[in-house]
Amino acid sequence: MRFKDKVALITGAGSGIGLATARRLADEGATVVAGLLDGSQRPAVEGLDGVVLDVTKEADWDRAMAHVTEAHGGLDVLVNNAGIAPQGTAEETTPAMWDALMAVNLKGPFMGCQKAIPLMRARGGGAIVNLASINAIRGNRRLVAYAATKGGVLAMTMSLALDHIGENIRVNCVCPATIDTPMVKAQIETKPHVQAEIDALIAKHPIGRLAQPEEVAATIAFLASSDASFMTGLAIPVDGGRSIR
Repeated sequence: MRFKDKVALITGAGSGIGLATARRLADEGATVVAGLLDGSQRPAVEGLDGVVLDVTKEADWDRAMAHVTEAHGGLDVLVNNAGIAPQGTAEETTPAMWDALMAVNLKGPFMGCQKAIPLMRARGGGAIVNLASINAIRGNRRLVAYAATKGGVLAMTMSLALDHIGENIRVNCVCPATIDTPMVKAQIETKPHVQAEIDALIAKHPIGRLAQPEEVAATIAFLASSDASFMTGLAIPVDGGRSIR
C-alpha cells in the first residue's frame, strides 16, 4: 500500500503500459484518475476514475486537473504515458507526422508537468514519471521523429528535476524497449511477415523475449513511490539488456 492516500493521474491509461500502471497503483492503494483517449476506453478502467484527456489540448489538461482537485483534493503522482509511434526515415517522415509526434509525445508531457507541478507544490511535493524510450538513449532504424521526441522527454525530465528538486517534487523517466502492447502488436501486424518481425524484435533483447506491460508498470510504481525518495532526474531502461550491448 505504498500509495495509500495518494492521488495519481496516468495518461494513455486505456491500454498497454498505462492501463497496467493504473491497475498497479490502484492495487497499492492509490486513487487513480485514468486519462483516456476517448469514451470507448472506459470499460478497460472500470472501477477507476476515467477522464477523457487528449494530451495535445491545453483545455483537456485544465479540465483534468480541475477534476482531480475538485473530486480528490489534489495530485501526488503524474505518469505521462500517452504516446504514438509512427515509423519512418527522415525522407519518409512528413511534416504532419513530425508535428503529430511532437504534439503527443513531447508537448503532451510538458503540459502535464506544467499543470501538475502547482498541484503537487500545494500538497508539499509529489512524483512525476515520464515515459521516454530505449530510443532516447540508443539508435534504431526508421524512428527518426519518434526518437527525437523521446530524447526530448529525457532531457526535459532532467531539467524539470533540477528546477523542482527544492520543492520535494521528483521527476524521473522510464526508457522501455519493445513491450507487448496493443500498439506494438498493431505495428507488427502491418508487416508482410509477422512471425519474422516478432523474431527480429525478440532478437534485439539479450533477455530473449519482449516485456509485458506489467514489468514496466512495476518500475514506474517504484519511481513514483517513496521507495525512490533519493532518485530524481534519472532515465531508467526497462529493456531486457538492450542498452548494455
